[in-house]
Amino acid sequence: MSFTQWLGNESKIILFDGAMGTQLMQHNLDPGKIPDLLNIENPEIVKNVLASYYDSGADMVQTCTFSSNLVNLERQHLSNRLQKINLEALRNIKDIKPSSGKLIVGDIGPSGEFRPPVGEASGDQWKNGFQQQAEVLEAGVDLWHIETMSDLQEMSAAIHAIKEVSQKPIIASMTYRKTKTRGFFTIMGDSLETCVNTLEKENVDVIGANCTLGSDQMIELAKELVQMTDKPVSVKPNAGQPRLEGGNTVYNQSPDEFVNDIEQMINLGVKIVGGCCGTTPIHIQKMRMLIDNR
Repeated sequence: MSFTQWLGNESKIILFDGAMGTQLMQHNLDPGKIPDLLNIENPEIVKNVLASYYDSGADMVQTCTFSSNLVNLERQHLSNRLQKINLEALRNIKDIKPSSGKLIVGDIGPSGEFRPPVGEASGDQWKNGFQQQAEVLEAGVDLWHIETMSDLQEMSAAIHAIKEVSQKPIIASMTYRKTKTRGFFTIMGDSLETCVNTLEKENVDVIGANCTLGSDQMIELAKELVQMTDKPVSVKPNAGQPRLEGGNTVYNQSPDEFVNDIEQMINLGVKIVGGCCGTTPIHIQKMRMLIDNR
């Protein structure tokens, strides 16, 4: 079954994967080093994380390419490795994907560069950077996840870049903060309503939210989001809020608490559920049990 068929099946709740970065960071990555380099330098670590999510019951798992767009790689002085990193990421996930019934998602993360007055990025720079990454990944993915975007203009640039090279479905996922009085906004000041209206005009297939918020706050956002759009909705919250423990970032929310919140979001009408920072294969396994027992 294709992703589009899944979306058209009213009874189907699609289970996404959990965190990639926080899982890989358990393997003593050098500070500041992008995890995507492990696709080349230690692919077995990447494969083990990817396989653990498929094995835990995820319907679809994304490539380890969050940081591998051109603009971000230029900041890391790694632009000459864009093709190699993305090709190896595809090879790694293809090596471990079950033979049938599961999908590969092309993961596109933010560039790390902001537009003026905060930074110097331009729409053309963003689009070119995302397009070069998408051109490499296109042949090996079933759909796209543009995620953790805090600037709506950067999100639009990524959508346009992908549509230049692909006709495959797109999940467009912004990241939001809860303000004390005005609701949910990106750090660049884009409201939830503004983001939804723009993403509908961009004609993406799924409108989503991920990262920053724990699952309890994501319930509030999901309630608003499903009322604002007729598009399918995707959520990938964090496993609570991070805190430092012995110099390491940890997430203390239990998988059971997380899954209880996910159940509330499914009941609100969310179509795709998964996890972001701090979530593990255990979270995905428990979500699989929740979905199967509905």
